[in-house]
Amino acid sequence: MKRFGVALLSTLVLTSVFANLAGAQSGDIKVIINGVTQQYTQSPIVSQNTTLVPLRGVFESLGAQVEWDSKAKKVTASKNDDTLTLNIGSKLAYKNSNPVQLDAATQIQKGQVLVPLRFVSQSLGAKVNWDQATRTVTISNQANGSTTAPNSLSSKPLTAPVTKVTYDTYYNDSLTYEDAVKLAIADSTSIKTVETSIDQAGKIMKEAGKNIDFVPAEAGVEAQDKAFKGYAQTNLNYEAAKKNLEMTKEGIEYNVKDLYNKLLQKQNAVKLAALNIEDAERKLKVAQIKRDNQMSSDYEVTQATNLVTQNQAALDKAKKDLDSAFLALNQLIGYKPEQRYELKDKPVYSEFKSNVETTVSQVLTSSTAIWLSEQKVDLAELSLKLYNFSSPGNTPYEAEQLNVEKAQLATEGTKRQLEELVRSAYNSIKGLESQYSQIQASLVSARSAADMAKKQFDVGLATELQVYEANLKVTTAEQQAEDIVTSIDTLKMAYEKPWVLQGAASGASAQ
Repeated sequence: MKRFGVALLSTLVLTSVFANLAGAQSGDIKVIINGVTQQYTQSPIVSQNTTLVPLRGVFESLGAQVEWDSKAKKVTASKNDDTLTLNIGSKLAYKNSNPVQLDAATQIQKGQVLVPLRFVSQSLGAKVNWDQATRTVTISNQANGSTTAPNSLSSKPLTAPVTKVTYDTYYNDSLTYEDAVKLAIADSTSIKTVETSIDQAGKIMKEAGKNIDFVPAEAGVEAQDKAFKGYAQTNLNYEAAKKNLEMTKEGIEYNVKDLYNKLLQKQNAVKLAALNIEDAERKLKVAQIKRDNQMSSDYEVTQATNLVTQNQAALDKAKKDLDSAFLALNQLIGYKPEQRYELKDKPVYSEFKSNVETTVSQVLTSSTAIWLSEQKVDLAELSLKLYNFSSPGNTPYEAEQLNVEKAQLATEGTKRQLEELVRSAYNSIKGLESQYSQIQASLVSARSAADMAKKQFDVGLATELQVYEANLKVTTAEQQAEDIVTSIDTLKMAYEKPWVLQGAASGASAQ
């Protein structure tokens, strides 16, 4: 949105001043302030049926301090906690950066800035009376210090320049990551299924081991060899089921971590969308005021209206995405779809320090997926060792050899996949850390700019919208940084236990 800059206003100065001068009427208008008749080098005038009085003389008599910026042709007046700014030739003034519409544009006569009489009551809360018969202006301070002018802006005034989230929250509980994991494991049918599989595999293994009296070193009696191979397979199934239980729990921990952190990010998205809506509405309000005062066209209002519509659509989508994120986590932990809660755990940034080669080695040693693949190699080699050439109808020996080769290749493929996942997660974390550092650097500038805008706002040199937008940049960067930290937190688990990702887990779960 275009701001009320000096360049824009200065183009209106000459036109406004000469137009007002043409309609000005000189005369012996008398000004009485708190019972004292005032004397000014430039007397009040009537221009376009509006009484204009000398700003400095009137305001200083009412206890305000007045400063004049000759380059910007801007007047700043302050009293107590109120700061007033006016630009020559403009029909808009600002009280504490809130726009106030004037009855007529300000102008200069004999070196004195003249303002509409009504603005005295609008800005300083003084009681003002105009006696047409005697052409006398009577001004007095009120005890309560405030009145509302009849021609003040009819639209709702802009609020204080803060970026406080206003979207609706409907939390009725809180949830930590640790509790979410416990809930998910307790509610998991996969866990129950794996536990049943362990019990089943144990019973089968026990039954298969009843007739096993020794471990054959080579092919012998076919029936005994077949029984031993069957026992070896059932033993592997039992051990794999126990390993699978551990891996299923780790997978649930990762899924909870992923959905928990994504929910944090969706909440941030709603917060930002709500703040952007407020920003767009402020811009629309200013655009409407400018148009009403012939300082812009309907096109700018249309553009500002479209921006509000776009941001409203973005907010609606963000809220739907947030509901979907709640639904996904609720399904995993056994909550009702409509249940809402506050997330208690937010990841904190710390520099990621890890030797990727060491981690690769640790992963390849501890991976259940690799263990299972290696056990299948052992089974294939056992079948080859116990191969009976004399039994008719057996699978060709060469085919049994290929089974060993296939199992070895599968093991090598699993190792490569896990190593690739570790390195990919490491590179992603480092990439996000680089983005985090860039955002932190930009935050320093954004916070400095916001602090400067607030200081300028306090002395009437910046508008509320400028302060709001400066704060919004800070908030946006802060929440972008938070989103990066949550993404890193999720990736760290994938880095340390890459088998929790679907690609690695699928190979481990196959039996």
